[in-house]
Amino acid sequence: MELSDYELVRYPSGQLVLTRVGVTASGTPSSGPRDVVGVFTSETEAQSALARLVSLTSQPIDTGLAVLAG
Repeated sequence: MELSDYELVRYPSGQLVLTRVGVTASGTPSSGPRDVVGVFTSETEAQSALARLVSLTSQPIDTGLAVLAG
């Protein structure tokens, strides 16, 4: 996942909603519904959560399976 997979929306009420944008099979953003990742009251909290999310998803996932090279 990349930073472009997420969208931060500010509502007139002051809430900030972090959403994840759906992606089509060809890799382009989908016009369909988005997944709500979090709701925040300050932009600092929202930006911090976004930075943590991006850093977590950019790290390789350890599946616990060993790969044997022959």
